[in-house]
Amino acid sequence: MFGPTCRRTLFFAFAAGCWMTTVARSEPPAPASHRRPAQELVAQLGDASYQQREHASQELLEIGLAAKAALADGMRHPDFEIALRCRRLWDDIRVLAGWQRVRPMLGDSPAARALYDKMFLADIAFWYELAEQPGTLDGLFPERRAQLQQALQQAPVSLAMVEGALANAFYFGVLAKRSKPQQELESVDDLLRLGLCRQALRDNEALSDLWDLWAKATGSDGPALDRLLRALQNKQPQARDIALNLLGDERIPAGHRQYALLTLAKFKNPADERWIRKWLDDQSPLDTQFSRGVVIKSQLRDVALAATIYRAGEDPEKFGFHYLKADPNTLYSPSSLGFKNDEERTQAVRNWTAFTAKRAVRTTMGASHE
Repeated sequence: MFGPTCRRTLFFAFAAGCWMTTVARSEPPAPASHRRPAQELVAQLGDASYQQREHASQELLEIGLAAKAALADGMRHPDFEIALRCRRLWDDIRVLAGWQRVRPMLGDSPAARALYDKMFLADIAFWYELAEQPGTLDGLFPERRAQLQQALQQAPVSLAMVEGALANAFYFGVLAKRSKPQQELESVDDLLRLGLCRQALRDNEALSDLWDLWAKATGSDGPALDRLLRALQNKQPQARDIALNLLGDERIPAGHRQYALLTLAKFKNPADERWIRKWLDDQSPLDTQFSRGVVIKSQLRDVALAATIYRAGEDPEKFGFHYLKADPNTLYSPSSLGFKNDEERTQAVRNWTAFTAKRAVRTTMGASHE
């Protein structure tokens, strides 16, 4: 009657309905000492009182996976009401078991709950099986990565499915690294650069937060820059934290550091001064470009100097940065923060040094007059 795609859609809709029902019915659990035995509660599911049936359902939800045997018996009960409720409750319990598992990492916000919903729907059979046979979780990442790759190869594939599969890969990858920090996990960087993945990471804040945990756990460099540029584009405050992490990692190439320095320039946090000063003498080459009829070359120290000038409330162009191009996300185009030769570069440093010296004198004289 229904084709495979239609059946799958209906199953997803049913599972999502179970999840929403479970969330809506969840209440603070009663103390374990006050709970009635699961078998007694299953019998109450056929009570003439609707209120009694609902109370029994809630108590069985609170018992959780431990009610499996009683619910399995109830599914075979001749009373249709009891059998139906037992089936629904067992689905609800397995959904809640997954949520209780991921909540410590994802957090308890509505966005985190919505992300878990997508994780569950991305592989319903997997989460159901995991609820019944938890075992060890630190070896499940390769399977989740393969599932993500497979999902991305399907046509068509929904954005929600990609978000869920990505979150599953990140979650079990972080668990694996926390369990065995020295083990090497297969990279997902190549997958993250695909269009749907980039959209998912840009639009879903809870998924982006989980991505940050993955990057920190695995020491993944490439995605860190991607996350920084996305955070700058979306004007997200976590851009500063990502920039600080980039600058604090000695393995990060100079081409990544230039974006981190410009990020700290934009935020103008006084505590970041030492991070920028550290790179004022770094001659690491960055970009070469043809601008206004001349070839200009930029170094990391040029970006650090421009960042310093901007943080002081001044315009770098006044001090010798003649090729500046504004950028709404990164403040300036990094390749425009260069000079045609070392003489221009040295003069820009002298201009800034002379300006700061004069300003210091004026500040001192002002203070003495007070």
